[in-house]
Amino acid sequence: MKKKILLLIGNKNVGSKILKKLKTYSFLDSEILTSNKTFSKTGIKFLENKKQFILRLSRKKKFDFLISIYWPWLIPKNLFSKFKNSINFHPSYLPVARGFYPHAHAIIKNLKWGVSLHEISDGIDKGNVWCQKEIKYDKFSSSTSLYKKGETEIVKLFNKNFFKILTGKIKSKKQSGKASYFNKDSINKFNEIKLNKSYKLIDLIKLNNARTFKNKSFNFFIYKNEKYNFKILIKKN
Repeated sequence: MKKKILLLIGNKNVGSKILKKLKTYSFLDSEILTSNKTFSKTGIKFLENKKQFILRLSRKKKFDFLISIYWPWLIPKNLFSKFKNSINFHPSYLPVARGFYPHAHAIIKNLKWGVSLHEISDGIDKGNVWCQKEIKYDKFSSSTSLYKKGETEIVKLFNKNFFKILTGKIKSKKQSGKASYFNKDSINKFNEIKLNKSYKLIDLIKLNNARTFKNKSFNFFIYKNEKYNFKILIKKN
C-alpha cells in the first residue's frame, strides 16, 4: 500500500531536487502544494496565501508524512491531525537560530550553524530533530554563500536519511543545548551603520556580509537627513 505524502514547497531550488528524489520511490503517492508562483505547473497547486493553505489542508484526509520545505506559513495545532508524521527543513543547527534568517544571524553573532530536519510541533522550529549537520564557515563568509551552502547540504541530508526516517530506522530526538530564536524583524536592527560610531573593521565586514544578499544590500547610513545604501566589496587576491 502506498504511503501518502503531502509536499509543501516554498523554496523552488530545494523543492525541485526533493521532488525528484521522491519520484524515485514507487511506493509513495505525493500531493504537491507550492507558495512559489514560478513553481506552479501541472500537478503542483499554487496557494496565494495562508488562508487558502489552511482551508485546503483542513479538507484533506490524513497523510502519512507532511514534508515542509521552507514553507512560509505555520500549520495550526488543530490541523496536526492531518498527518501522522512530518519533516520540516530548517537552515540552522537547532536549537540555535530558530526562526528567520539564521544564516545572517550566524555571521553577525558567530553562531554554530548548519541544517536540520525536524518534526513539526507547536511553536516555531521546536520539534524533535530527525537529523542535522553542522556546517563550518569562516569570518568572511557571506549571507549569500551560507544560504546557498545550506540549500545544497539540506538536500544531501534529506536524500541520505529520508528512507531511514520513513521506515523507522531513524528516531527523532528532543533538541538539546541552548536555544535562540529570531523573528522576522530581528535582523533589521543591523541595517543602519552609524556614521559617528566606532566599529572594528571585522565587525563592519560581518555586518556587510550578513546584510548583503546576492546583489542587494540592506545596510545604510543617514547623512543630513538623507539615506544612503552601500556595500563593501571584498575580493581575495
